[in-house]
Amino acid sequence: MTAVGVVVNPSAGHGRARYRGEEVFAALRHHGMRPLDLTGQDADHALARARAALDRIQALVVVGGDGMAHLGVNAIAGTGVHLGVIPAGSGNDLARELGIPVGDVRAAVRTILTALEHGPRHIDAIASHSPAEPSRVPRWTACVLSAGLDAAVNARANTYRWPRGAARYLRGVVAELATFRPYSYRITVDGQAQEQTATLVALANAPTFGGGLRIAPDALVDDGFMDVVIADGLSRREIVRVFPRLYRGTHVGHPAVRIVRAREVTIEPGDGAPPPRAFGDGEDLAALPLQARVMPAAVPLLAPAPRTRPAHRR
Repeated sequence: MTAVGVVVNPSAGHGRARYRGEEVFAALRHHGMRPLDLTGQDADHALARARAALDRIQALVVVGGDGMAHLGVNAIAGTGVHLGVIPAGSGNDLARELGIPVGDVRAAVRTILTALEHGPRHIDAIASHSPAEPSRVPRWTACVLSAGLDAAVNARANTYRWPRGAARYLRGVVAELATFRPYSYRITVDGQAQEQTATLVALANAPTFGGGLRIAPDALVDDGFMDVVIADGLSRREIVRVFPRLYRGTHVGHPAVRIVRAREVTIEPGDGAPPPRAFGDGEDLAALPLQARVMPAAVPLLAPAPRTRPAHRR
């Protein structure tokens, strides 16, 4: 009987994940799995329990939103243990990108079982740490690492109970604009350093974050690169015009926005207005400076095989 660890975030999706977690346990047992409940008192406790159980399980299944997917990636990245995601949050960006059924627990469980039989899909992840502590266990990001106004908005949006999804992010933008001024950075992209003021800085392994905001429309989770998205210093009026375009990904056509592909990026505060703390997958990571590197195929995900796609335009 296959042992599968399960971590449930009971508060995700305004409480829906608690009931979906019960469905997951029942469905796994029905299909001959042996689910081990690794849910913790909080995220740190759950992460510790999951890591401690890795030598006893073939896969870790997380039930919740992108925060739980983030926890799962940080538990298993680089270990060989497979990760399954049952989306039950407000955004579910990673699940949607990978074609994991949202809102249908039985279908999501079937996806996990099929991948256990036929093999996982390996995706990249971004490993980050303080440049002063290169030997420390890295923090992993599956979708997007934010270090500009996007991070400040993320921190504020996390305090809101409503609205859901991307609308909560837009509410955070409006609140942050009251006191905003562009941040000062030193950004080193694959060894090329530049000092500048910027409004938005994001390292994207996947196209979306914040419940469907298309921060890097062309980003691919398995190409060995991250898309570095930088918006130069914008006035508040310009921000009001640019940020709504994130919903469709058309912000990339604005002259102040540029995207480059990279394998390693270091983000440091400059001499001016200090940037906010960095966030990964909507979760607090660390204060800058931060060094980030994309790690190819670091996460074996129990997800559908990738769709056939045309050659990448870049």
